[in-house]
Amino acid sequence: MSHTFSSSKICKYDAFLSFRGEDTRKSFVSHLYNALVQREIDVFKDDERLETGKSISYELPKAIEESRFAIVIFSESYASSKWCLDELAHIIKCRNELNQIVIPIFYNVNPSDVSHQNPPFANWFSKYEEKYKDDIEKVQRWRDALAVSGKIAGYHLQNFKDEADCIKKVADRIMSLLRMEFDEDDDEVYSVGKSGTGVNSPILLDGGKLSISLDKKTRKKCFMVPARGLDIEWGNNPEHWEWLSHPDSRFAEVAKLKCVYWLDIQGKIETRILSKRTKYVAYLVFKLEDKFHGLETVNAVVRFVDSMSVKEAEKRASVVHFSGRGPRATLPFRRGDGWMELKMGDFYNDAGEDGDVDARLMETRRLDEKAGLIVQGVEFRPE
Repeated sequence: MSHTFSSSKICKYDAFLSFRGEDTRKSFVSHLYNALVQREIDVFKDDERLETGKSISYELPKAIEESRFAIVIFSESYASSKWCLDELAHIIKCRNELNQIVIPIFYNVNPSDVSHQNPPFANWFSKYEEKYKDDIEKVQRWRDALAVSGKIAGYHLQNFKDEADCIKKVADRIMSLLRMEFDEDDDEVYSVGKSGTGVNSPILLDGGKLSISLDKKTRKKCFMVPARGLDIEWGNNPEHWEWLSHPDSRFAEVAKLKCVYWLDIQGKIETRILSKRTKYVAYLVFKLEDKFHGLETVNAVVRFVDSMSVKEAEKRASVVHFSGRGPRATLPFRRGDGWMELKMGDFYNDAGEDGDVDARLMETRRLDEKAGLIVQGVEFRPE
């Protein structure tokens, strides 16, 4: 089943754990929590994240709302806690109103026992109906939340060879879901597989014609167009550019500049696949050979193709520097993956944008010989 989040929803956590402490805290939940953390999944667990002095009645609902997933571990004593039942009712509310993904785990109980409040759940509800006879709507909210939860496809412990197997399957599923981003205006999904070591690891799409990752800070979509997907002037002329593999590149080929006098590199991306209401920065991702030359300064510009002409964009182009001196914002920076990046420009992808953004790097006036540039691609990254 496909799930989607509104990209306007701010998610502080990847997952919220709801469980009855006396049943599972020091066993199943502890192991599940560690498995998620080891995969760099940001988890809210009450004894790990509640700050001293903060109100539980305020902090827990807030944490639920700020989580992408709610993992509910139904155990024999789950319904004995009104805190757990209040959490669950709020989780189901977030599922309905915020499209939150709920992942139930049935720990030594059957899904039908949860949905129908059979024993041991029935025993607790007999007490609640007596205790809260003046607030029967509260009890009904709890019943409704359990009824919905028991019907959600989840993980029944008895179907796994052991707890470790169940935990691995849950953690793997969350990793897979975290690597999915939906365009909020249609049903197109960008599935990014199982590669990489963290939720922000780049994954190749469309046979290597594009890569996607989730920016770890903003959880917004980050794309890189490979060199083969760029419009490089004379790029197919072996006298000017050479195409070769590179051990540090995520793509099959990079473009190596042998010799040109007219440098013009353009990368385009469709705004519909980017995260909405987000400021993006376009970067050229590159390396320089030791004997590079002619690349000290170039012009860079980013434009919405349908709203700015090429001539107007060229007038607005800013000077950037591959080397030498210049304002900090115009100089390249070394990335964590060993490549360099040079800012080409930025733009705001509003909810109504639907077209192409063009990021262009050029030096077409100073016709000096240029060589020694190795291009991996152009990255469009949320700021």
